[in-house]
Amino acid sequence: MDDAKPQRWAPPEGEALVAHNLKVLRMTARLSQEDMAERMRRLGFKMHQTQIAKIENGARSISFNEALGFAKALGVPAGNFLLEAVASRDDPHWELQEAAFDIQKAEQEHQVAQDLADAAKARLEAAEARYDEIAERLGIEPDPGSLSFYPAPNSPEDPLRSGSADE
Repeated sequence: MDDAKPQRWAPPEGEALVAHNLKVLRMTARLSQEDMAERMRRLGFKMHQTQIAKIENGARSISFNEALGFAKALGVPAGNFLLEAVASRDDPHWELQEAAFDIQKAEQEHQVAQDLADAAKARLEAAEARYDEIAERLGIEPDPGSLSFYPAPNSPEDPLRSGSADE
């Protein structure tokens, strides 16, 4: 009679988790180990391809700063990189995870666009307020529908432009 309980898969933890995530995310990004080492060097780490290979295989330990550097070099949030196992290509949830990454990226892009739109709206409102303030100071009733401005200096409509027909 076999008393052995079936082994359940346990997600990696600690350095094994970081090594797993490093390898999966690096391969997903289609980066070679040398590419990854170069990214780390640009961040100020002394890192070579062989060190990346050893880390991914569990033969070299990882400092906390290196783990944060890997997350930054891969463009992923450090918290997720350090605490959650990412699915590898052979995992049935990989495609779903990739779709979730796409959502996160689109949300970030949307937030940036929203921030730009908000800033542009604030600049527009400030310009309109300044215009109204100047018009009030000059005693002019602003009528946005009938605004007429003096032509821009040296534009074809500028009557003071040198070489105009009035000379």
